Amino acid sequence: MNHPQANDLSVEIWEKDRAHFLHPWTHFDSFREEGSLVMEQASGVYLSDMNGNRYLDGIGGLWCMNIGYGRQEMVEAIAAQVAKLTYANPFCDVTNPPAALLAARLAELAPGDLNHVMFSCGGSTANDSAYRLIQYYHGCRGNGERQIVLSRRGAYHGSTYLAQSI
Repeated sequence: MNHPQANDLSVEIWEKDRAHFLHPWTHFDSFREEGSLVMEQASGVYLSDMNGNRYLDGIGGLWCMNIGYGRQEMVEAIAAQVAKLTYANPFCDVTNPPAALLAARLAELAPGDLNHVMFSCGGSTANDSAYRLIQYYHGCRGNGERQIVLSRRGAYHGSTYLAQSI
């Protein structure tokens, strides 16, 4: 059971999570009894739950924490950027300096004539965007009938409807 033993606040957070937070890929019958394992802090490659138990994060926060947790230089870089510009919608013709500079650097590092970048929030939406871009490309070239996508049986392409469909 994932029930916290630390203090009243830990128990309150655990109960509120169990009552209100719909987690992806949850097995609802066991979740009703066990609830979530509530992580409270992290450092380096380890996570710690509300009871003080430490866990090695072997999958890097679901593949997005490859630099580790608690890196002071990242804290400072993120704080400086958030103080300047938290977010700018990239749709149509809006950009921001970090996105433009990173796109140029990635294009410089890419092989051959690969020189355009599309940013995404995660793997699922990246696959969705790639699929839509391919459909658009073929439509513009007059090949709109090209609709078939090949993938391996049982392969994982993401958790959005389109990525799951692939």
